Amino acid sequence: MSTGIADAEAELLTHHLPAVMTGRDAWFLDTRQALGEEMDHFCGPLQPGDHTPWQARADQARLAALCLSGGGIRSATFCLGALQALASRRMLGEFHYLSTVSGGGFAGGWLQTFIRQCGSVAEAERQLGGSGNEIFAKLRRYTNYLTPEVGILSRDTWAGIILYIRNTILNWLIIFPLLLFVPLALLAYRTALEAASRSTLWLPLLLGSGALFVATFSACILLPSHRPRNGAVTAYASPTRIAACIIAPTCLWALALPFTLRALFEQPLPVSGLSLCRLGLAYFAVQVAAYLGGLLWQTSKGHPGLWLYERNVGPWLASSLVSAVLISLGAESIIGWLAGDAAGFDAGRAQVSQFLTVAAPPALIVIHLLQSVIFIGFRKSAECADLDREWVARVDGQLLLAAMGWTGLCLCCLIVSAVALGRDDAQLPAVFSALGALATGPAAAFLGKQVFSRAQSLSAKGRMDDLVMLGLSAMAAVFGISLFALMGWCLGRFLGNAHDWWGDCLMPRWARGGADPGAACGINPYGMILILDLALAAILAGAVWLFGRVNVNRFSMHGVYRNRLTRGFLGSARTRRDADPFTDFDEGDSPRIADLGSEKRLLPVVNMTLNLTDLLHTEWAERKAASFTATPFVCGSAVLDRADMARDLPHTGGPRGAYIRTSQYAGMETRGDRVSAGRGPLLGGLLTISGAAVSPNWGYHSSRLIAFLMTLFNVRLGAWLPNPAVARRDDLKLAKPANSVLALLSELGGRSTDVRQAIYLSDGGHFDNLGVYEMLRRRCARIVVIDAGQDERCTFFDLGNAIRKAEVDGLAKVQMGEMRILSRSAIEREGKRAGALGYARGTISYPGARDAGSLIYIKPSFLDDIPAEVRAYGATSPTFPHESTANQWFSESQFESYRALGFYQVSKMFGSQLTSLSEWSVYLDSEIGRRSSET
Repeated sequence: MSTGIADAEAELLTHHLPAVMTGRDAWFLDTRQALGEEMDHFCGPLQPGDHTPWQARADQARLAALCLSGGGIRSATFCLGALQALASRRMLGEFHYLSTVSGGGFAGGWLQTFIRQCGSVAEAERQLGGSGNEIFAKLRRYTNYLTPEVGILSRDTWAGIILYIRNTILNWLIIFPLLLFVPLALLAYRTALEAASRSTLWLPLLLGSGALFVATFSACILLPSHRPRNGAVTAYASPTRIAACIIAPTCLWALALPFTLRALFEQPLPVSGLSLCRLGLAYFAVQVAAYLGGLLWQTSKGHPGLWLYERNVGPWLASSLVSAVLISLGAESIIGWLAGDAAGFDAGRAQVSQFLTVAAPPALIVIHLLQSVIFIGFRKSAECADLDREWVARVDGQLLLAAMGWTGLCLCCLIVSAVALGRDDAQLPAVFSALGALATGPAAAFLGKQVFSRAQSLSAKGRMDDLVMLGLSAMAAVFGISLFALMGWCLGRFLGNAHDWWGDCLMPRWARGGADPGAACGINPYGMILILDLALAAILAGAVWLFGRVNVNRFSMHGVYRNRLTRGFLGSARTRRDADPFTDFDEGDSPRIADLGSEKRLLPVVNMTLNLTDLLHTEWAERKAASFTATPFVCGSAVLDRADMARDLPHTGGPRGAYIRTSQYAGMETRGDRVSAGRGPLLGGLLTISGAAVSPNWGYHSSRLIAFLMTLFNVRLGAWLPNPAVARRDDLKLAKPANSVLALLSELGGRSTDVRQAIYLSDGGHFDNLGVYEMLRRRCARIVVIDAGQDERCTFFDLGNAIRKAEVDGLAKVQMGEMRILSRSAIEREGKRAGALGYARGTISYPGARDAGSLIYIKPSFLDDIPAEVRAYGATSPTFPHESTANQWFSESQFESYRALGFYQVSKMFGSQLTSLSEWSVYLDSEIGRRSSET
């Protein structure tokens, strides 16, 4: 009871506050306001003084929803037949919502466009209720909607090939300059080490010591047991500050100290032991000074825990001394091993910079981590001892990860490129071998494209097959190593050739007598190469800035997919088109979704997935995603939370949701696009995102290794759009991210979140493939779900996934009744004895609702009495009616068989006296009971 009262109070404070306070007439709405406006649309606005919460209004209205599932062209054609059957009974107009996902959106978009052409739902029902031959005639032209002209030599096929190549090249113009910064930075670091001399002995030592002091001092004052106990001031120990004040300075120290080692190497042999001991002494002095600095800082602030400093002086001195000795001994061993005798010294000079680049920074970090291991082992406990140990372990883990990443990149860009590609007698074969290894990239990207169609059938838990993932990951690793090795080799050769060319410009070869041009001119030769490195870095930065202005959405495969989907399904629903005679595309095929809210029925809800692979919500580690919807009124998600709204609206626990007016969201291509200003996104674009099954970020299927390959080879159907919770008003109008470079980097790394300016949206099936989750959020009392997802074994993965998430999130509890839905093999084996019906019914219980709701679940089934023409096609395809979702090129017989099956199954579910949707559940219950008694 208390929960219900709290909800009602929150509703009064938010949905019914004056518009000046809540901004109801402004752009931004929270979840209660957005759903309250939908209730106003169906039930009319509230009268003055009426403060009924939207939940109660939804329960009273007994809302009905029709959900069309994902499943590509297979789902689209089956759902078309089901829509035709519902129209023949004049039942389409009884649904308040039309919720679509992916392939179901193809059919839903076709229906919305057809209703718009007819002028009303009733007229659309009248026309669809006939044979449908004339209506579907144009749609049959696009059964191969991606390439209507079939054949390897067709214009559509080669247009698709050219579009893919062109868009991939445009993406590479952004990606490869970004990737080239990695080997360039490593080569520049190695060159800087080669340029080090005795004159640079102290500067890097002082710089590194200063950075290490900052890192150690920060660690001392940020340690949980050393912080002030006032919880209000502990925010300064945020992950961002730890990364900036501890991780980054420690890495800077590890990168600076090798310059001192290189300078010591330049000293005449033998290098004095005292010189090498200076490194260890400097480390020990910095550690002691930072520890005492932390003590003085804590004393000045009056923080508790000062006794910990005094009790742990001994362990700190001992652990620091051990690491200092190891640094000195390690330096002496490295110098001695590289130098050797006089002859070996000359040979070692050529390799010392390479060795120090690869090995010295990670070795220093490991020695530094050893100090924390010894200190934690002997440190006297405090009341936060367990928290301290966890905190230190996490910091050390990030440092170790940085060391491993540095080593891995150095091995790829410097060592592998030198060993595999640097030999004069094997350069050409090695290049071809590297290019052959690069071929694993497109292969892995292609396999990644195929995985999504198998993901649900391979695992009942929603995870992709381990063997497939292992193979893809191995191919991704081989490709990554080959790519960075090839880039390192090419970049090294380019810089070498540029150095020679520059030298010839400064002084011809005959004039310098074989000496290095820089030395002949009095210039440090390595300084020349460093200048070339900086010049190349500036050129790459300019290229990134220039090509980063390209709309990252328009030059992925998203645009290609959108144009063909729009032409095939939305264009074919129009009675008159003004298509280009050469391409058959018409810009008028796709309506604005904001223009589809005039009807009181079949309000479109396009379901998409908000990807959250960069996990800030650890409770969603399996989901890696959340729901994102678009309606004619608003676009947004209930998991978002806009900070500027939070100042005016009360907090009732959990995110409030962040939605923006559809007319003001993602409708403009550029800031100067006045034609689209204030009109919102096109329906075709939203349906394309809802059907973007293949994307680097794709909900619970996401893998960062595979994301790298899919982004690089432009296997990208999703889209980056402004974040309703973060983006500024001017940016929210644009159908692209504000920074394409940052978006591509995030996509390469498989990282997407809900706290940046742009969010990554993909196929709604990556969260809920049925579209039922959002209908449960809206407390619909009558829901009809058509599930045409690929599920030949009838595991009901998508249904279970939606029911589980809705119950976990507190939306509703759904209890399914007897499932009279069987696989084709079971039906063919047992015949009529199987008692298969192809549908089931469930009961919906909403929190605080008096009356239960009803859910009717329909699935394509190879029933024993299906029409002869459908059975005839089934004889040619053993997997019918669950053929692969990857097959998006349907033949005429395929298209008609799925459409006829959808029409037959839904028509068969109606009783002879059935006149309304409210009677349907009762009739189906009786049919399920009768069939159960017969079998």
